[in-house]
Amino acid sequence: MNAPKVSVCIDVYNYEAFLPEAIESVLRQDFTDFEVIVSDDCSSDNSFEIAREYARKDSRVIALRNEKNLGMVRNRNACLRPATGEYIKVLHADDFLCANDALRKMADVLDANRGVSLVACAMQFIDPASRELNRWTYFRDGTIINGTTAIKLSLRQLRNFIGGPSAVMYRRRKGLRGFDESFFHSADWEMWLHLLEQGCFYYIAKPLCAYRKHGRQQTEKDKLTLTQHADQLALLERYLDKPYLRFPKPLKQYLLCKTIKDFARRSKRLGLPDGARLIKKYGTLKFYLASPLLPLFRGALNFQRNMPGMRRRNYCVKKPGAFSPGVNACGFFKGEYGIGDASRAFYKLIHGSSLPAAFINIHSRDHRNLDQSFADYSERNPHYVNLMTFSFDYARRFYRDQGASFFKHHYNIAVWYWELEKFPARWHPAFGYYDEIWVTTEFCRESFADVSPIPVTKIAYPFFQSREEPEPDREGFGFKKESFLFLFNFDFHSVLKRKNPYGLIAAFKKAFDPKKDDAVLVMKSINAHRYPELASELKRAAAGLNVAWIDEHLNAPRMKQLFATADCYVSLHRSEGLGLGMAQAMGYGKPVIATGYSGNLDFTTPENSLLVKYTLTELDRDYGVYEKGNFWAEPDIGHAAEQMRQVFENREAAMKLGAQARSDIQRIMSPEISFKQMLTRLGEIDARLKPS
Repeated sequence: MNAPKVSVCIDVYNYEAFLPEAIESVLRQDFTDFEVIVSDDCSSDNSFEIAREYARKDSRVIALRNEKNLGMVRNRNACLRPATGEYIKVLHADDFLCANDALRKMADVLDANRGVSLVACAMQFIDPASRELNRWTYFRDGTIINGTTAIKLSLRQLRNFIGGPSAVMYRRRKGLRGFDESFFHSADWEMWLHLLEQGCFYYIAKPLCAYRKHGRQQTEKDKLTLTQHADQLALLERYLDKPYLRFPKPLKQYLLCKTIKDFARRSKRLGLPDGARLIKKYGTLKFYLASPLLPLFRGALNFQRNMPGMRRRNYCVKKPGAFSPGVNACGFFKGEYGIGDASRAFYKLIHGSSLPAAFINIHSRDHRNLDQSFADYSERNPHYVNLMTFSFDYARRFYRDQGASFFKHHYNIAVWYWELEKFPARWHPAFGYYDEIWVTTEFCRESFADVSPIPVTKIAYPFFQSREEPEPDREGFGFKKESFLFLFNFDFHSVLKRKNPYGLIAAFKKAFDPKKDDAVLVMKSINAHRYPELASELKRAAAGLNVAWIDEHLNAPRMKQLFATADCYVSLHRSEGLGLGMAQAMGYGKPVIATGYSGNLDFTTPENSLLVKYTLTELDRDYGVYEKGNFWAEPDIGHAAEQMRQVFENREAAMKLGAQARSDIQRIMSPEISFKQMLTRLGEIDARLKPS
C-alpha cells in the first residue's frame, strides 16, 4: 500500500462534542489522498469510541488510544509518530477545516514550491456552536518569504503570526523530531521556527480552517498560569543569538526585558513569587532602568513592521522598460582564485555574444587582483538584468557597497556555489537580495532549491577549451621527464578539511614506495601564507614522500602549462559544488581520479573518470562555513590508492580515459549549450531578449 500524500493528525482529549465535526471536515475534502490519525489521550468521555466508529467505516481513519494520559504536546507527538504522509496537517479536535479544498490548496503549494517547508492559512474564528466570529489574517495571499526572515519578524513582534496547529501544513521529513515537549503553550510556535530554519514560509489569505473559541480550550486555561510567558522566554533564549538573525544588542535587551515584564505582571496578578525572582535573576537595576524605554522600542518596532527590510529586500515593481535590454554582469573578474575563474568564464561567454552587456568588476579583499584577461569595465548598470557571478557569502557586502538603487526595479540574479547537501540557515537571508539563483550543477540546484523562496535554475558551466594547446614544461617546473605526475590544485581559503589534501597524501603514501616508484604528487596551492600552521602540518604529513609543493599564484598561461605537464589529476574532496580543477584537467585530456560524490558528478562519470568509493559522514564540529550536523563524503583511501596505482601502471588505458574525459567535458560544459540555456532563460525574464 502506497503512503498517502497527507497525514491529518487529530489529537483529542475529552472533545466528544467537537470531534465528529473535525473528522467530517476532512472526509468531505475534494482532495482524497490522505490518512486521518486520531490519537485519544485517555479521554473520560466517548471521544475514542467516536474515532473508532469512523475508523470502522472508513479505512483512511486510524483510531489510537494512549495507555496513559500524556498531556497535550506529548499526545500530539504520539499522533505524529505513525504518520506516513509526505505532508503533515495537524488539526485540533475542537477545530475543523472550513473549506472543502483546504487540503488540496495547501498540498498544491508544497508540491509547487520545493523550498517551502511550512504553509499557513488565515483562520476563521467560531464560537462553541460553530457560528462565525471574526477572521484572522496577517499577510497578503501568496506571500512567500525566506524562513529566517519569518523567524526574525515573529521574534521582533513577540508574536506567533503563523497561527495555531490547525492553520498549517508542513513537510513531514523536516519535522521528524516532533514538537518540543519542554514547551507547552508555545510548542507550536517553537515548531514553526524549527521548520522555518529549514525552508520558506508561504501564506494563503483565504481562511481554510475554523478555530473554535470556548472556555475549555487550552489557551483559556493558560491564562491562569505562567506557562505562556515562561515559554516565550525560553523561546527567546533559544533563538535570539542565532547567527542568521543579526539582532543588535539593544533589541535583544528590549525583547528579553519586555518578556520578563509581562511574566512579572502575570505572576503578580496570580499572587506568585516567580516574577520577582526572575527580575532579580535578570538584574533588578538593569530591569527598572530599561522599563521606561519599552514604549519607545515598541513604537520603533511597529514602525518598522512593514518596512522593506522585513520583506525581501528587492521587493518592488520590476520595470524592464526603464532599462535597456541586456545584462549587467558583476564579478571578481581580476581575482586570481576559483570564483574569479568562474566570473571570467561568464564574462567570456557574454562578451563574445551579441547580448548587450556591461561588466562591473569587484575588487577582492582576500585574493590577488592581477588577472588581465579583460579590461572593458563599467561603473554603471544600465541594463534590466543584474547578473552577480559570485556566491551568497558576498551578497550582503555587495548590496551594502552598491546601495539599494543598484537593485531597485532590476531583475536580480546570482550565480551561487555550495558544497554540502544542506544549505545553512545562517545564509538563507542572502536569498532576499535576488529574484533568482543560477547554479552550474545538479548538486547545487538540489541544495538551494530545498530551502529557496525564489526560482533556482541550472545553467551549464561555460567551459572554454584553449584553442592553442599549451606545451608541457617539466623542466621549467623542476620535474624529471620520466616521472609520473599526479596533480592537485587547491586554495587554503577553501577549508582544508573539505578539500582533503591529507587524504590525498595518505592515498599517495599507500600507493607508492618513494624509493622504487617514480611517481610525484604535485600539490599546487595558493594562500598557504595565510595559514602557516596548517601548511606546516600538511608538509609534515608528506615528509619522506615524493611530493612537490607549488604555493604561488601562476598566471593563466603558466597554470595551463602546469595542467598540460601533469599525467593525472586527483581530487579526494569531501564535497564540491562544482570542482573546476577536475573539469580543467579533463579539458586537457588528463585522466581524473575523484571522490564519487557531489557537484563533480555532473561531468565525472564511470565512463570518463575513476571514481573513488566513499561513505557519507556527519560533521562532528564546524569547519569554517561548514556546520556541525551537515554531511559530506569520506573517500576510501585504500580504493583511491588502487586507482592511482592503476593509472600509474596502465598508462595507455589512462590516456584513453583522458581522451574520453576531454570529449565529454567539451560536450557537457559546452559554452554553446551554456549560452543557449542562459539566453532562453533571459528571454523568459525579458521578452526583448528572446532568441529570434
